[in-house]
Formats: sequence, structure tokens, C-alpha cells
Amino acid sequence: MKIKFKTPAKINLGLHIHGKREDGFHELETIFQMVSLYDDVELELLPSGIKLECDTPGVPTDDTNLVCKAALLLRKSYQVEGKGVSIRLKKNIPFGAGLGGGSGNAAGVLMGLNCLWDLKIEREKLSKLAAELGSDVPFFLTSPCALGMGRGEQLKALEPCAKFQVLLVFPGFPVATSWVYQNLKLKLTKRENNISILRKNLSLSDITSLGSRLYNDLEPVVIQRFPEVQVVKDELGARGALGVLLSGSGSTVFGIFDDPEKARVACAGLNGTWERVIVETIESLTEFFPEDILNYP
Repeated sequence: MKIKFKTPAKINLGLHIHGKREDGFHELETIFQMVSLYDDVELELLPSGIKLECDTPGVPTDDTNLVCKAALLLRKSYQVEGKGVSIRLKKNIPFGAGLGGGSGNAAGVLMGLNCLWDLKIEREKLSKLAAELGSDVPFFLTSPCALGMGRGEQLKALEPCAKFQVLLVFPGFPVATSWVYQNLKLKLTKRENNISILRKNLSLSDITSLGSRLYNDLEPVVIQRFPEVQVVKDELGARGALGVLLSGSGSTVFGIFDDPEKARVACAGLNGTWERVIVETIESLTEFFPEDILNYP
């Protein structure tokens, strides 16, 4: 038995850091939004073992990969015996880019194995497992747009606003999330918390105001170490983006547009050595793959 599906990327429309927690993580508020850039995943039932193949050099295919961790955690938590899986991963979302590619893959594997192994686990219980894998993973089991709190795993689904266009620019190098947080100086990132304003802009589908309010408390840390990020931001702003921001901990920069043609023109006019990832209308996604494959209680 095989199942195939796609897992989307995400951007952070706002990211506010409140402070460091006793457990070593940071208390934050963020707005996650799924975008229509996808990785392709195929799961094939095996009698035993967990195997991973990936088409992208540099992406680990052992137990350090988040999708393997997801499969191992599910197998251990529900004492799955006599069933294994072969996972084939085709990466279109850049690795270490702040777009949640690995987190989305892991969430998709949890969902897919729930079906493939016929476990019938409720979505809420899968989300708890997802939180053990990483702060961003539960989002991909929630909704296309969500408010993230705590370390990002406490989620409240938000109504997606009208579709808008996103131009992603990946500079060609990854940024380690752990490094960014280790070098975060909170006294330099104190500012008004605009999450509530962003939520209002989303509810009104006010793309112009949304663009003007984009912010990310991690951005100054990344720009100081990687000035190329500021160059990309300036270029996108000069080409008509309503707002420009580093996604998550980087290194991808995105610009938002309220018109598909403006986004296409901006992409075509970009100069430099950056990898142009995609210009695409953001999709208001409800599932990773067809509903007739996954049936949740």
C-alpha cells in the first residue's frame, strides 16, 4: 500500500519574543500562514523498519531527520508492531530557510502513518505528539492560518484572509534556528507588540495595512550576521512589495503583494544571485492531501 501527498511551507507574518523561559525556550507570539510551496511525500507500507530516501543532497536520511523522528515516535507511543514504512521525500522547500519544510514533512508523516498503519488516532492526540517533535510541527495539523503562543506549539486557528501573493527569495544559505536564539539580545528587540493589529488586518483582509505591520524580532540578529538579507529586503521593497520580512529564523525573505501581476513583474525584475523560489498565490489549505485518504474522528 502506498499513499502520496504534499506538505506546504509556512511564513510568519509576525513574530514577537517576550523573553526566555525556564525550560530554555523562548516565550513568543507569532502568526503562522501556510503558503502554496510544497514538498512531495510518498509512504509505502513495509513489514518492518523505517527507511527514508530524499532527492536533496545534504538532507539527512537517518534518525536525525524529523520525519524519521515522527515515525519512530508514533511507533513507540502506540506500540506499533509488524508494520514499517518507506518514506520518499522530494524537497521543493529549501532546507534551513525559515519556511517550516521539515516541520510540515513531520506533521504530514504523522497524518499519513495514522492512515497507513490504520491507527485511528484523533487529531488532538497527534498534535500532542507533534509538539514533542518541534515547536512548529503542531501548526501543520491545525489550520492554514494560526496564532502561535508559548514556544509556538499553543495554537489558535485564525480565519485566513483573502488570498494574497507572496514572493519568496531564498539567498542560498541556511540559518540555524538554535544559533539565532542563542544570539538574540532581547533588550535590542523590545518594541510594541503588533500581533493584535496584524490579526485585525487579517480579519479585514486589509493587505496593505497587513504589509505595513509585518515584523520579526529575530530579523536584526540575522541581518547583523548575514547582511545579504537586508539587500534582499531592500530589493523587494523597491519592486513594490506592500511589506517585506524575514520568515521565522531565516534565511528566506518574503514580500507580499495584493496583485498577481505585480508579484510576477517583481520576480522577473529581481537581479542578483539569489535563488528565486516561487511567486504564488497563498492557498487557504484545509488538508495536506485528499480527504478520502485521511478520515479523522
